[in-house]
Amino acid sequence: MIKVLVVDDEYAKIASISEVATGFNSSVVIEHASTANEARRKLQNAEYDLLVIDLNLPAALGSAPERSGGLAFHDMLMLDRSISLPDIIFLSALEEGLEKAEEEVNNRGAIFCSYNGGQTSNWKRVLLGKVKYALQRRARLNSASPRFDVVIMTALGDPELPAVLDLPYGWKSLRFPEDPTGYHVGEITRKEGSLTVIAAAARKKGMPYSAALASKMVEKFKPKYLVMLGICAGAKGKTNYGDVIVADPSWDWGSGKHAEKEDGTRVFLAAPYPHPLDTHISQLSMELATDGVTARAIQSEWEKELPQGKLAIHVGPMASGAAVLATSDAMQPITAQNREVLGVEMEAYAVMACADFSCKPAPLPIAIKSVCDFADAEKNDLWQKYAAYTSAKFFHKLVTNENF
Repeated sequence: MIKVLVVDDEYAKIASISEVATGFNSSVVIEHASTANEARRKLQNAEYDLLVIDLNLPAALGSAPERSGGLAFHDMLMLDRSISLPDIIFLSALEEGLEKAEEEVNNRGAIFCSYNGGQTSNWKRVLLGKVKYALQRRARLNSASPRFDVVIMTALGDPELPAVLDLPYGWKSLRFPEDPTGYHVGEITRKEGSLTVIAAAARKKGMPYSAALASKMVEKFKPKYLVMLGICAGAKGKTNYGDVIVADPSWDWGSGKHAEKEDGTRVFLAAPYPHPLDTHISQLSMELATDGVTARAIQSEWEKELPQGKLAIHVGPMASGAAVLATSDAMQPITAQNREVLGVEMEAYAVMACADFSCKPAPLPIAIKSVCDFADAEKNDLWQKYAAYTSAKFFHKLVTNENF
């Protein structure tokens, strides 16, 4: 599959481009943006193989088309390092100043074509040539390791990974020679542009296993987002069974030094390094947490037994540690490190650290886990499936939001 983004405000031209490209090969996916601003958002959120730009392009919705609007949009893309640059074709239906326009386009390393509806075929030949080249290039990339926009990880095969695979992404199984991990690939359909996604489970609890899997998947698939989903222990009195916690920040609560005081009393001197969540993702998560709609929708779609109380979504501190906690005072040393802590689990900080040490462009890490117990002596597995479900469903609400 290759993705083509057409940036144009004339729907007849878009239809002609789509007919030529998809008629040649059904694996060509055409997406459309009417303005430079809309196209830039799409390019920031997904990768495209080919970009077709109208020379006479409006900057924003409601603005009049500008004769050099397409060139200005191109120059803006060159300055935005968050965008992966595709091949570019400029089309223009204008009849005047074409020589100057072609010179400007060629100076930028792109291809210029005059568009005259169906009366000329030169633009069609150029478009088909670029589509053929993109298909060949994509085939070679996929024969090694395909790239995905989103990597989703879970620590457990059950119940965490099945909850992810219940999301409507058209999942298919995928394996690579000499790689022991089993993967699942799909596509997240969104109004702002679809995202390719790959998911896998570490199969064992703990930061070492998750760090190893995260590092492998980031290096192999070069994602824009590295997401950890699953279950956690919640802070009693602050959270309820199934409550979603978006980690901001995350840290290793076991990081520090075990020492002795002068009287021989043992003491733990904590030295955590908190990892904050990306500000934009944190803000959007807070908006969904308080909109009064998202939590109700998630809870209402669960068809089995529900815990008492309303589902809540929290954005706040979540700690990671090496051990399972199941005692009445287990949360006390963690609360001492951050009195606002909402949850504790065993892997999220490893995912955050992996993103920090990844080669550029590094992925944006997100950890979303839901409460299945309170890390106390009453700990049990009763609400694990529900918690895995709410974690996965909130991620879906987040990633498909128009502001993501």
